[in-house]
Amino acid sequence: MTSPGQRPPIEPAAFGVDQFTVAAVLDRRADQFPDRVMMSIGGVPVTFADMRERSCAAAHLLVELGLGPGDTLALFTGTCPEWVYFWLGAARVGVVTAAVNAASKGDFLAHALTLSRAKAVLADTDRLQRIEEVAAQVDTLSTTLVCGESLSERLASSPGALGLSHTTGPDDIGALFFTSGTTGPSKAVATTWQYLFRAAATVASAWEFAAGETIWTAMPLFHLSAAPTILAPLLVGGTSVLADGFHPTKVWDEIRSCGAVGFAGAGAMVSMLWTLPPDPRDAEIGLRFVSAAPISTEIYRGIEQRYNCRVVTMYGLTEAFPLAYKPVSDAGVPGTSGHVNPVFDVRVIDADGREVPDGDVGEIACRARTAHVMSEGYVSPGSGGLRVEPHPQWFRTGDLGRLDSDGNLTYVDRVKDSLRRRGENISSVEVEQVVMGHPAVSEAAAVAVPSELGEDDILVLVTLQRGAAIDFSELLDFCAQRMPYFCVPRYVEVLDEIPKNAIGRVRKDVLRDRGCGAGAWDREAHGYVLSR
Repeated sequence: MTSPGQRPPIEPAAFGVDQFTVAAVLDRRADQFPDRVMMSIGGVPVTFADMRERSCAAAHLLVELGLGPGDTLALFTGTCPEWVYFWLGAARVGVVTAAVNAASKGDFLAHALTLSRAKAVLADTDRLQRIEEVAAQVDTLSTTLVCGESLSERLASSPGALGLSHTTGPDDIGALFFTSGTTGPSKAVATTWQYLFRAAATVASAWEFAAGETIWTAMPLFHLSAAPTILAPLLVGGTSVLADGFHPTKVWDEIRSCGAVGFAGAGAMVSMLWTLPPDPRDAEIGLRFVSAAPISTEIYRGIEQRYNCRVVTMYGLTEAFPLAYKPVSDAGVPGTSGHVNPVFDVRVIDADGREVPDGDVGEIACRARTAHVMSEGYVSPGSGGLRVEPHPQWFRTGDLGRLDSDGNLTYVDRVKDSLRRRGENISSVEVEQVVMGHPAVSEAAAVAVPSELGEDDILVLVTLQRGAAIDFSELLDFCAQRMPYFCVPRYVEVLDEIPKNAIGRVRKDVLRDRGCGAGAWDREAHGYVLSR
């Protein structure tokens, strides 16, 4: 199915600028709102004028260090202002940035730096030793900038844009973001500022975000979905508050204190907030929207009622974001991600690439309808400058989903995470959503384990609510009442913690490799009889 195309692509003129570049947008906003806080990051407020001055200072520093058009600066810090200064500053002088996962170390870090051809790296003191341990493996690396008082002094003043002769164009590769790498080495996704700003413009439109409003987020900066939390406020003249970490018990107080109209995060973050004890003040937080995905069908309307707001859902990936979205003013269909973004054609296809009927599950594939509204491709390994292998015309996402007759796209599962048991295809996401509906369960992850009968058996790993205990037979009774018999797990195991990556996504590759632990409860071994 192709996108309905009801709305035209969002053009720069809609935001009062002539093109989607850092210089065009930031300079315009700094002239309009010099004293307005553009960003509060880790508790440090930065006005629009400050951001222009410090990003220009960062650009001048990169030139002094010998970096120029096409060279790569790796950003390897926690959430801090310097990350953003250099991200935006690099675009002033044609330098490409590589957003390296802040948790990287050893071979993972060396791979990211080598693949991106990093000539310099920005690091904080917590990560400096990791750089030193792998620097000899990265032939291109010559300079390490370290966040601290000395660097802050160098960024405190700037000659402005004077002497910055080369600005990254809207269609030039400006930033690299890395895939998760859970099925092999991570890939470096090449993005233009046109793509990043168009994604941010779509997000701002979905949020119905206006000048002077504030968005709160704890998404790590190295993840592409965090880019709109900086660029959308930049586009409209709003403010983004970036927390230095996600601490569920502190989130609502932080949002109240900054007056944010919206929360932006990952679906797993919302699930953790949902499990907090109800507070009489929940409906008085002041939110207009909670923006996250996936949001379970079972709690979708409950979130809206409890927090007196609207849920905004989106679906996309590093290579193409967002492919579908639901704006604030749309009531939406719980469980779906919204309508297809009109700048894309989207199909749901079978293993042979044939389009499946509406409502059937298949792999989501997309095609950009205009240039530079998705990523340009993957960086090819090797010596020399950055070389990018373009995506095929139809990009297969590796995600399972379905489209309904109204054009709503529903994410089902990762292809590699889906389960097949007794001839039935099963979504691990749907199993997890049911299990997490049990009052004793805090989190759940469903993975395949080998079955002696062939195909898969289902292992569900859970963490429990504080002070809760669980009866496994009762949990399976709960599941059997709410899912088809073939979806009911065979194995259940309680963990203290479910492994996740830096943005809260469950590391199912780790859980699959781990398999059943010694404490796994097997319903067949315990004589549990499952009714059909």
